[in-house]
Amino acid sequence: MKRYALIVVLIAAAGSACIGLSGGRLERSTVRGAILGAILAALGAVFGMALLAWSFERGTRQVVGAMMLGMLGRLALFGGSLVGVGLLRPASCGMTAVAASLLDFFFVFQALELMFVMRGLKGARS
Repeated sequence: MKRYALIVVLIAAAGSACIGLSGGRLERSTVRGAILGAILAALGAVFGMALLAWSFERGTRQVVGAMMLGMLGRLALFGGSLVGVGLLRPASCGMTAVAASLLDFFFVFQALELMFVMRGLKGARS
């Protein structure tokens, strides 16, 4: 779990750094929105995986429940942040950038999570 969290943080930091470095070509609100999306996606990934890792040593019901709770938690986090940015309309944060960044980082972190889960299941069977 610690290795997964470290990799997620490193990917989010590297992505945010690349977004920040391209700030000369992007508007400031776009850069801030994209970085916010990266941070939120990283939080969702780490907390979702922590919940799943907690459930592995319990029964099948707890694993399925943790998966559902993780999905619902991410949906609430991402949806709430998009609604918040959409309703508040802060000038310092681009709505499209938040949504695009959330989506992009979400898929990267999902692939990483799947890789860690499959590796953990393979190790448990051995």
